[in-house]
Amino acid sequence: MMINILTFIAGLLFSVIGYFLKQTMDELKSVKDLSYRTQSKLDVLSNDHTNKYDNLTEKMSELKEVISDLTNEIKQLNKRN
Repeated sequence: MMINILTFIAGLLFSVIGYFLKQTMDELKSVKDLSYRTQSKLDVLSNDHTNKYDNLTEKMSELKEVISDLTNEIKQLNKRN
């Protein structure tokens, strides 16, 4: 009789522990999925930032060349007058 009661109590304890362990594992899986999605978005944003920075740098370089050419042309025009 005593063994049956102890078995019942042990089974009940394992059930409660199992329930909370399952809830914790489900939440951990959810956090893991969120982490993967966040990392993917971060990678996309980082790549986008790098591409925009490179594009801006290229445009600034082109602008510098155009301004230099324009300055030279203005100097030549001033020399003629």
